[in-house]
Amino acid sequence: MIGSTLFYVQRFSAVYLLAYTFWISAFLITNNPLEYKTWTVFTNQIDFLVLTSIAAFVSIIHAFIGLWTIGTDYFTSRTLGFLSMSFAKYADVIRGTYTFFFSLLGLSITTIILLTIWS
Repeated sequence: MIGSTLFYVQRFSAVYLLAYTFWISAFLITNNPLEYKTWTVFTNQIDFLVLTSIAAFVSIIHAFIGLWTIGTDYFTSRTLGFLSMSFAKYADVIRGTYTFFFSLLGLSITTIILLTIWS
C-alpha cells in the first residue's frame, strides 16, 4: 500500500470520527434530560442515518489501516524469529490469517451497524 495515502486516510478518518463524536455529544448536552421521543426523532433523520453510516465505514477503514500496519510490522519472519525459529517459517501464514480475521470482523461489524441503523 502507498504510505502517504494511508497516512492521510488515517488522519482524515480520525478527524471525521472526532467531529462526529462532538456532533453527537452536542446533541446529548443540549437535550438534557434526554427523552425517548427526542432521541427517536433525532435518530430517524436522514442526516443522522447518513453521517452514522459514514462513521461506521470510516471507523472500519481507520481500524483496518492501524491493524494492517501492526501486522506488517510485527508478523514478519524477523520479528517472529526472536520468539521461535519455527514461528519465523510461518510468518506469512500468520500475517495472512491475522489480516483475514480482522477484515472479516470489520465487515461483520459494519454489516451489523448498517442493519441496525437502517432498519
